[in-house]
Formats: sequence, structure tokens, C-alpha cells
Amino acid sequence: MDSVFAFVNKQLQFGHRVPGTSEHAACKDWLVDKFSSYGAIVQEQPFKASFFDKVDQQAFNIIASFNPDHEQRILLAAHWDSRMVAEKDPDVDKQKTPIHGADDGGSGVAALLEIARQINENPIDLGVDIILFDAEDNGGSDDSYTWCLGAQHWSRNKHVAGYQPEFGILLDMVGAKNATFPKEGHSQNYARKYHNKVWDLAQRMGNSDLFVNQTFGAINDDHWHVNTIAKIPMMDIINWDLTRNTFDTYHHTHDDNIDVIDKKVLSKVTQVVLATIYKVSDGSF
Repeated sequence: MDSVFAFVNKQLQFGHRVPGTSEHAACKDWLVDKFSSYGAIVQEQPFKASFFDKVDQQAFNIIASFNPDHEQRILLAAHWDSRMVAEKDPDVDKQKTPIHGADDGGSGVAALLEIARQINENPIDLGVDIILFDAEDNGGSDDSYTWCLGAQHWSRNKHVAGYQPEFGILLDMVGAKNATFPKEGHSQNYARKYHNKVWDLAQRMGNSDLFVNQTFGAINDDHWHVNTIAKIPMMDIINWDLTRNTFDTYHHTHDDNIDVIDKKVLSKVTQVVLATIYKVSDGSF
């Protein structure tokens, strides 16, 4: 799947995708056009986001729907913004400058673009809604509700009244070298049945080295708000270092660039999610 790697690289070519910037606006237009070219019905959900010293910046959730009239639906999501500071960077002089976000944002979006491309080429008997949440990654460590602003907004203002898919999958940091995806705590608490099925499927597909059958602590990510506000069971596929019990070392540093992306890891995660939705479609999930 060389295309999925190319989708990461294309996002980085726009620059830093921080809400309120011209780079962010240009990337948004490209994403909307790309999903539209794959036959999706695309909606933009504008909202205002305030973070750090920025007030009421223009942000957009992007919703791409396939088979909008199909009663059975699955939700897939990622965040598409990038962080405007690099507070974990070992170079103090770089800590106040924005990062590329190749994995933290870019990889999940790339996987969803590839899934949209595959659905276009291989029509599916299922309603699939892809949501790119904005303003996820510019929160402050002291306030959990400064993160995931797009997911909070959408969860209170769903794009369709009464929208209730069977379950959701969030993709966050799914393409890095040496990544592992153990079972995140909120995913187990709110979407255990579906969460376990996806991991079982991944392992049957030969990806037990990536999809680790071990649970770790809960993370405040977009899925938390989808679970608690929107009341939709949603799991998080997210890279977590079990040995260090934290995010990988590139997280929120300038090392989160194209060099951190592993084509094989990104392709395998994409294939697992693709297999999941097609198995839901044919009733074998």
C-alpha cells in the first residue's frame, strides 16, 4: 500500500496543520476534495477552537460518508490537526515551534484515505462514516478538556440527528516504526466486545506483534468523548510503549516527521480496519 504512505507525505507538504493557519486551510480543502473524489458524501462542520494563546480559531471536522442511506453503519475516525508546540523535544530552542505530526495525526488520516479509496474501488454493503476531528492535539497538560475539541463538538452536534452506528474505531499514531497497539482502557470499558473482536481478527491476520493482547491505562483521546457524550461504543488503536508505560519517544517532538513512519506498520493497521468493515458487511465479524 504505497498510496497510504504517500497520503502521509502529502499532508506534511502543506506544513503544520494548526487551526487558524493558511496551511491548515489548504490541507482541509485537499482532504475534502480527496474524499469526494472517492465517491463519499462530504460535509464540513465548522467550529471555533481556542488553545494556548489562540482564541476562536477556525476549525473544521470533516465527515465523509459512504452509503448514507444504509441503516447499518460503522464510524471510523482520526484527528487531522498537528500540534503547535513540541514541549517534549530535547532541544529546548525547538519546544515552542510546531511539529510535523507525521504519525500523530498524519498516519490515521492516511489510513482513512486509503480505506475510502478501497471502498470506492470495492463497493461495500455497509454504511461507513469517516470523521476527521480537528483541534485534537493542542491541549494543555493541566486540563483534559482542552484536548479533543473537535470530538467534543461533534459528539454534542452529530452530523445526523439520532446518529447511532454499531461501533467506532479511532486511529491515532498508527504508522510508526516499532509501534505496538495494546488494548487501551477506555476502549475496554466502553467497547469491549468490538475491541476484542478487532484484536482477535488482527492476530488471526498475523499481526500479534502489533496488536498486543494486554490492557494499559485509559487515555484521554477523541474516543473518550464519543463514548461518554455521543454514547457510541468506540475503541482506540493507538501506539503505546508498554515497557516505558508511556507514548513513544517521538511523541510531541520534532522527531515526529516522515522518517518515523514505517510503511509496513501503517499498511497492516489499515488492512486490519479494512478487514473489519468488510467482515461486518458480510456478517462474519
